[in-house]
Amino acid sequence: MLKASYVLAIAIAAATIVPVSLAFTPFGQIGGRQVLGVYDNAESRIVDARGDAKAVYQKNGTVAIPEVKDYHDVLGASVSKRGGAFLFKIDLAGDPNRNQEYETIYRWHLITSQIANSDRQYTIMFPHFAADNNSTAKGWYFAVFDNTNNTFIERPIIIKDMPEDRIEYSVEDFYLGNPSKFAYWVDVLVRLNNTLGEPDYLMDFAP
Repeated sequence: MLKASYVLAIAIAAATIVPVSLAFTPFGQIGGRQVLGVYDNAESRIVDARGDAKAVYQKNGTVAIPEVKDYHDVLGASVSKRGGAFLFKIDLAGDPNRNQEYETIYRWHLITSQIANSDRQYTIMFPHFAADNNSTAKGWYFAVFDNTNNTFIERPIIIKDMPEDRIEYSVEDFYLGNPSKFAYWVDVLVRLNNTLGEPDYLMDFAP
């Protein structure tokens, strides 16, 4: 079980703002341009360029800049349904289990409806705590946050190591209201020194 302060930090970090304009456009599009991935009851994939990861500070002030590693670099992502669970994958340029010094967080952001005033938004999180980080937490965790109701559906739980070139995890469909269609994007962030709120650095995202 993670300490209460970190649970609060994840909740704040998950409160991602989605552009209002998305509610009034074709699913996952702005101005006719596809800006989000779309799962529509069939396997969906998005791709991203290799070597475009960059540490972008998300707060005010100045702090240490983490070195960009290959496991920060998103190459693509996919989602498919198998029985009563969604299989979420994020392809990476390196091994995410080799994360060093800091906490690295891999996130899926989902919008499961775009009917006016009824959007449902979720964040699926995979934080990894390096063995040499300052937190008492170590290794991989999984959580699901309901942004619409500002509450956890699944609080952070410990999970096993990821494959050497991707994030891969099966999430039971009832966590997300069993949607047949949703828009999504993924991102990778780094948190320094157990800071609260949004993680310090955005490293990469897709699409």
